Amino acid sequence: MSASPADASTRRATALILILGPLAYGLLSLALGQDANWDLRNYHWYAGYALVSGRLGIDMVPSQTPSFYNPLLDAPLYLLGSTLPAPVAMFLWSLLHGLNFVLVFLLARELLRVRDARRRVWAAAAVAGVGVLGAGGISLLGTTFHDNLLSLGPLTGLLVIARNRRTLLEDGRLARAAAIAALAGLPAGAAMGLKQPAVIWCVGICFGFFFAAGGFRRRFALSFCCGLGILGGIALTNGWWMWHLWQSHGNPLHPYFNHVFKSHDAAISDYRDMHNLSMSPTLLDRLLLPFRWTLNPNIVGEIPLPGDTPWRDLRIPLLYAVAPIAAAAALVSGRSRAAERHLMAALALAFGTWAAMFSIYRYLVAMEFLAPLALCTAMAWLPLGRRTRAGLAAAALVVVQATTVPGTWGRVPWSRGLVEVEVPPIPAPADAMVLMAGYQPLSFAIPAFPPEIPFVRIQSNFIHPDSWDNGYIHRLRSRVAAHRGAFYALSTVPDTDLAEKAAEAYGLRLDPGSCRLVRSNLNEDLNLCALHH
Repeated sequence: MSASPADASTRRATALILILGPLAYGLLSLALGQDANWDLRNYHWYAGYALVSGRLGIDMVPSQTPSFYNPLLDAPLYLLGSTLPAPVAMFLWSLLHGLNFVLVFLLARELLRVRDARRRVWAAAAVAGVGVLGAGGISLLGTTFHDNLLSLGPLTGLLVIARNRRTLLEDGRLARAAAIAALAGLPAGAAMGLKQPAVIWCVGICFGFFFAAGGFRRRFALSFCCGLGILGGIALTNGWWMWHLWQSHGNPLHPYFNHVFKSHDAAISDYRDMHNLSMSPTLLDRLLLPFRWTLNPNIVGEIPLPGDTPWRDLRIPLLYAVAPIAAAAALVSGRSRAAERHLMAALALAFGTWAAMFSIYRYLVAMEFLAPLALCTAMAWLPLGRRTRAGLAAAALVVVQATTVPGTWGRVPWSRGLVEVEVPPIPAPADAMVLMAGYQPLSFAIPAFPPEIPFVRIQSNFIHPDSWDNGYIHRLRSRVAAHRGAFYALSTVPDTDLAEKAAEAYGLRLDPGSCRLVRSNLNEDLNLCALHH
């Protein structure tokens, strides 16, 4: 039986949207400029290089605390950036970011209450487009933070649930439903394995089943099996690295939660970043975060525009205002559907976990992607006419897009290489050791140095020359004391005085007259200075 012209037209429209959406995202990344963010310079470039080149264990904490992060996502980034011209490499990288559009589109196509299939496809495209063009989405596009790659995990999990909603949440056999729940948890767990802040989505997707359909036994079974899938995903992407950290440092999450594991290679601390949390000290502060960051974006973000113009995005604040009203209306009228309840519960639980643990906006970018769809879902629960609800949803999408102001973590004009570093000649590199100091990013320069040179960071946000509460200091001092060749200090130019003081703590004297510039294309010139006993 041949497809009707309407069905064929819908399939063509779907194919066109799925192709053009990521391509447009990639082209937008080229227009934004080349990424030069702090984390790229601090660890993303080096981590990929170290994993690919087998350098893990040769250098000591060159990237400060992130030296201990899972480098798996950074390896393909380094391979792309070191073999292809920067615009080509980052266009391809941005196509991966564009998969967020694809997943939100497919999810919206499943859940939007639009009866006509062709209209639903175009409505889903509009929802997905507004979703990925938020302040966080644009700011992260073509960058190396990976938060908009990790988002692919929970979005895939939510799509699995939406596509199998009848089997999962309505009348399917429990054994098959449990297997699908585990499958939905797998990509969310894989994302968490790659970067721990993705835990918020593991909490949301897993416990969201308690707000879906079926009796308590079914809801518990689905949540439990989803949790098993999450654990499987974590093991898949992070099991090898956790084992490496356990073998090397006695803490599978090193240095985090060291108050539990008590590794000698770190201070007895949980190592949590409390900066953003300290700006929301009370429960009420955190409950009101979406409204508070609308007035002061810096309490959750670090993405100002040049001139200190703040970024702005109303997607999550508007959803935060509408969703409780819509949920109360749905509770009275029974208008909500099981898959919709799971989505909204997952978002609420993820937000609550995020507010309690992080309060860093870019960790919430998947919620920004989903907020327009969730707004449409909330509008569908209101006790209003169908056209009124559709009009309100359309108006909300127009308002949030029209008021969006993205930011930047630092971009530069495109150069041929993603990271270009000019290292001055170093005599007898096989006999040299470079000591890194200061608190600014330095490790991005290491791949440009002769590979025989080891790098030891004696001052960083992980350890200082006088950090006797951190047992790793003994490893550093033993490594430096055992070296018999030439020493050099590497720091940013403004941090040269810090490098001088740090070297003195190791019995070395910095020679100011020997300093030479290490130039780069990332607006960050470094100082390489000789050290003497």
